[in-house]
Amino acid sequence: MKIISQFILGIVCLFAYSISHAKPSIVVKNPLKQQRFVIENQGITESSGLACSTRDKKILWTHNDSGHMPIIYALNNHGKDLGSYFIDGVESIDWEDMDAFEYQDRHYLLIADTGDNFKVLWEHRIFIVEEPPVGQQPHPTLTPAWTIVYQFENGHSYDVEAAVVDDQRNKVILLTKRHKPTLMFELPLKPEKPEQMVQAVKVAELPYIKNPSAMDISPDGRIMSINSYRRIHRFSRKTPKDPWHYQYSLKYKPMFQPEGMCLSRDSKNYYVTSEKRFDLLKIKIK
Repeated sequence: MKIISQFILGIVCLFAYSISHAKPSIVVKNPLKQQRFVIENQGITESSGLACSTRDKKILWTHNDSGHMPIIYALNNHGKDLGSYFIDGVESIDWEDMDAFEYQDRHYLLIADTGDNFKVLWEHRIFIVEEPPVGQQPHPTLTPAWTIVYQFENGHSYDVEAAVVDDQRNKVILLTKRHKPTLMFELPLKPEKPEQMVQAVKVAELPYIKNPSAMDISPDGRIMSINSYRRIHRFSRKTPKDPWHYQYSLKYKPMFQPEGMCLSRDSKNYYVTSEKRFDLLKIKIK
């Protein structure tokens, strides 16, 4: 009963401005089918972020963790190499997540330089670049369209490894890792002034989700997915004004440090990558 009570408390805390009072049920589901593919590009040694392209349903984007060059990699949904792109004018301090989204009829990628294992950084950056048409750029170098510079409103430092764009509300959502309970913060997608410092505002606590490493929101804004090592927690809502409802926990095959995750554009498959192996896991759910 204690676990159930904590779970209900978590749901009540989720999105304090939009609360579901319906009693949730904890359901663990197994996916219909799981396939492993080898990531062909051996430069991808520590995939810590993954995004499903908004340009092409067969294209994925990823990047390495800290200690690597500011490069993003394109691959198809079977792991085949489609090229790499250098991000000019930025640092890669601790890149931890990616997202693909559309804004004002253009295709973009979010790169979250939000990692802070030792909680010593007071300023963080999120880079937004236009998603390039793969294979059509003679000099594969990209420049950020804009950069979000932020601090947390309470003056604390947090390690954030899960970030996503809620493009139905023009917000960036962040989840803390290595903090009990898991905290959810929100930022404006496009601050009014370039490089303007903005505050990450706390909007929820999720005590039943531990160490989230990635998250995604479906293009129609109706499904939110949170990856937390071998499990993907799914939430649903009817419209952006409705509260999120917990659907179920999806359990998948073991991977060593599964840090990257995205939901396909048709919402039929999840893709997950590992930080230590050249593995791409495809999880069929419909």
